[in-house]
This record gives sequence, C-alpha cells and structure tokens, in this order.
Amino acid sequence: MLRQLVISLFARLPVVAITLETVLLGGSQGHAAEWQPAQATHGQLVVRDRLAVACVSGSPAEIGTAEGQLFKPRIKPLLDLMAVQPRLMLARLGTRFATTVAAIDADDRTRLTALAAAAGVVPRTLIEANALVDAQCSAVVAMPTADRPLRVARNMDFFPAAILGPGSLIEVVRQSGKRPYAAIGWPGSAAVISGMNDAGLVACILLNHDGDELPGGEPIGLRLTRMLQEDATVANAVRRFAATPVGSSHYVLLADATSATVVWQGRDGLHRDDPRDGWLTATNGPRAAAQPQDDRGLCLRGHCTAGAVPDAAWMRQVLTASYMPGINAQAMVFEPATCTVELALGTGAEPAAKARWWRVPLATLLAAGDMTALTVDVLPASVPLPHYAD
Repeated sequence: MLRQLVISLFARLPVVAITLETVLLGGSQGHAAEWQPAQATHGQLVVRDRLAVACVSGSPAEIGTAEGQLFKPRIKPLLDLMAVQPRLMLARLGTRFATTVAAIDADDRTRLTALAAAAGVVPRTLIEANALVDAQCSAVVAMPTADRPLRVARNMDFFPAAILGPGSLIEVVRQSGKRPYAAIGWPGSAAVISGMNDAGLVACILLNHDGDELPGGEPIGLRLTRMLQEDATVANAVRRFAATPVGSSHYVLLADATSATVVWQGRDGLHRDDPRDGWLTATNGPRAAAQPQDDRGLCLRGHCTAGAVPDAAWMRQVLTASYMPGINAQAMVFEPATCTVELALGTGAEPAAKARWWRVPLATLLAAGDMTALTVDVLPASVPLPHYAD
C-alpha cells in the first residue's frame, strides 16, 4: 500500500515521491557511508579527500565486470531507489520505450550485462535504468580568448540530491580500441550525463521540457558515450549525434577547446544553436535566437553580459545563480584544453554550487590509466551571485 502511494504521488509530485521512496523503501541504505577504495582485475577505485575516482579498462565485458565488482555495495540501493521509474516510463511510453531499449548498442549491452552479473542485480532492470534520462540542468560556456581557455560550467539538478550527490563519482573508462573518457555519474551507469574524453570533447545532457515526442531510438545518454569514445571535435560529434534517431529530444551541450554548440533532435530533424557574443547558455526551457528564454536562462545570460571575466573562479561562481533549489546534486566546470574538471556535490539541503570544490586534472589518467598520478586539489566554496529565483 505504501508503494502504491509513492507511485501515485510520483505521477503528480516527482520530488516528493522520490523522497518518500527513499525513506519508505530504504533507498538511502548503502549511500550514507563514505566511499571505500576497491580493486578489481580490470579496475580500481580510489578516494581522495572523500571524492571517489575510478578507472576501468579492457573489453566491454571486462569493463562491466570491473564496475560490478568495484561498485557492488552501491548499485542495488540505487536501482531500488529508482525501481518505480522504469515501470512508470513503460506504462507511459509503451512501445517507444521498448524501441529505445532495443536500440542499445551491442557493446553497451555486453557491458551492462556483465556489470549486472558481477553486482548481483537483474540485467533487464539495469539496462532499462540506463535508457532513462531525466535531469534538470543549466549550463554556460565562455568561449576562448587570447588569454584564457574555453570553459564549460554546468549544474546537474535531479532528485533526490541527498542520494545522488554523495553517490557521485568520476569514472574513467578506457575501452580497447576506443577513446578513453571520464564521466561524472553514478555506479551502474554506462550512459553519460556529463563527460569529457582525452581530446577534451565535452558532452552534457540537459532535459528539454518542451521537446518533441520522438518515436524512439538509441538512449541519448548512451549516444553520448559513443560520441566520447569515437569523436575528438564538436563537428564530428554533431554528425554522429544527427546520424540516427535518439530516444528523446533533450538538449546536448557539446564543447571542445575552440568551439561549442547546443543540439537536439525534433520531429523535423536536427536543431542547433551556436554561441553569440562569446557565450553559450543552456537550461531546460524553450530557446529562441540561440538562447534559453526561461528565468534561469535569462539570469545566466544577464550575468554573462554584465562585464564578467570568466576565469575558473567566476565559472564556478555563476552556477550559484542558476541551480534548482533542493535538487542540485552536482556542479562542475570543464576545461577542454587541459582535460581538467572541477566538481562540487550537493546534499539536497546544501546545493552543489554553494559547496566546496575539487579540481581534478584528468589528462594523465585518460592517457595511461595511471591512478598513482592522480591529484585532487580542494577549492573553497564560491561567493553566491544573485539567484534566478530571488
């Protein structure tokens, strides 16, 4: 009966329902504990100043097995927490969701099947979970100049941040014959929500609230995985993104050391917005004149055009203006030219954008998989800018 109440509430109030799901079904179990280092035949998990960083390598099956071994204590609680969502999606989307699941690439399916076996979870449940993407986000790109590199700042807002924030990690994936990439995500996910590869190509998903209902295609998060594994530039990634249908019309922000764009698929084909006046902003609302038109987007644009000098500190700071209260699980800044990421994690009560930050240079880890060379620097919390809801 309690579970039926949760499902009923979820259909009306997603944040409340997922929070109740956490409390009633024990979803937080396995996530409150600190991350612990772990070792696998084809992977390693280290913890530096409470930040979890993993590196896995090999064939898709070897990568999946390593992930299952390294993350086993955390995968089942996450699946239990989100178990209601695939069933609701199946009921609402029907054959569209089945088409999307069927379009999963063979390598991804092999990786997820091996991961499920090593973690002791049902493969179908894990595969379906990787076909679901529903993140509320905002992002801004400061284009490069003669004296500063291109940077991408991005909030990842989703519920429950109290679980997803502390449960986040940086995972470097080095599949044989593919480009290595780093994903900022969660145990059990082969789909990329936010990531960067060894060439400095950045790819992030932002929910499109007003997007078209598409008939189905490859899960968009797994399409991003493919782009990071195959492409070095925004131009090539756009071509790969547009080549075949994806499962949703969510926005995809792409950037490399010299260029950036926002793309999405609609019923009428590919849509693309490029930077204007040295800036590119993205949220979850409608877009016009290459810019978002919702309150968050207008707020971001205002901060960008008010004489801002977008050094690394300012890029962290601007995220304090556009996070979504209560669900700001992650905040991050990518620097493609150096393959560096800065990351902060939220707890629900504390937004990630207002928390302390870690700076993690990833070039050596991406190139050689050498965990001994990993360095993590702690950065202070930012002084907040005026928030869009103020």
